[in-house]
Amino acid sequence: MQSFTYPKLTTLKIIKDKPLIVCDADEVIFDFMNSFETYLHTKGLYFNWKSYALEGNILNNKNEALNKSQITDTINNFFMHETESMSLVEGAVNSLQILSEQHNIIILSNIPFKFYEKRKVALKKCGINFPFFANTGPKGKAVKYLSDIHKGKIWFIDDSPYQIKSVKLEEKNVNTILFVGNSKLEALIKSKNKYCDHFSNKWEDNIKTILN
Repeated sequence: MQSFTYPKLTTLKIIKDKPLIVCDADEVIFDFMNSFETYLHTKGLYFNWKSYALEGNILNNKNEALNKSQITDTINNFFMHETESMSLVEGAVNSLQILSEQHNIIILSNIPFKFYEKRKVALKKCGINFPFFANTGPKGKAVKYLSDIHKGKIWFIDDSPYQIKSVKLEEKNVNTILFVGNSKLEALIKSKNKYCDHFSNKWEDNIKTILN
């Protein structure tokens, strides 16, 4: 397979007679943007909320945007120091536990591989013990692989319209939920329903959609 995950998805064992949910972590389970904003403020930086992107939106106290290298360093430092203590998206943990009664659940997150263990600790702390894989780049290839080996109904939950698009282009039969609980982030996303099957900003709505 062409996707790049850690560990490799070939290590996964799933129950094939149960539907599968592939769930993102940042902004879906963990309250990434609020936690990231708090961290930025401790470094004399702030987020501009002008577009759906990191580049151009992280500014210093002189109103100057950080360059790509500085953004990478800032993100890496954030994950290094804050991954295990990020706050949770309301309803995420309880909702996943409810859904796990009838579904296989896999956590697929684009956290840098070197912080995999920290994210694993964070998941365990909040009682989420589902298989966890770190991914790099578009998630479409990874979800296509899961679809090929599972051959049953699959749900994909992510806060990124780009990841939703990636999955739909690879495997159109995957049921997608664009989930954005952060109202500031939601306001920046245009054409919410262009590729996703469902849009949601509350976990209780995810449960209703999936169990309907």
